[in-house]
Amino acid sequence: MDVTNPVDAKTPILNAIAHLEGLLGQLPKDDRTEKALYQLDRLRRAVNASHQEAVRFAAFTVNKIVKDSAADWGQAVVDSMSQLREALLAAGHRY
Repeated sequence: MDVTNPVDAKTPILNAIAHLEGLLGQLPKDDRTEKALYQLDRLRRAVNASHQEAVRFAAFTVNKIVKDSAADWGQAVVDSMSQLREALLAAGHRY
């Protein structure tokens, strides 16, 4: 992967978002899952627009929701969030 190419740098992040969305979509619908899915959509839009501040805010918010819900949502969701954090960090996003 050529990280100097912004499109290439976005792909792992977008893949990680899609994976986490898939896992969250399998959980019972409630306020937390809806908020997490909403923030993941905001994160996807921010990544696609290369809007650093929006990426930082949405990533922070999703991370917090997953962290606060980890006991209920299970290890697969926690691991998926970890992969998303790693993809964000590898592309130079800090939050």
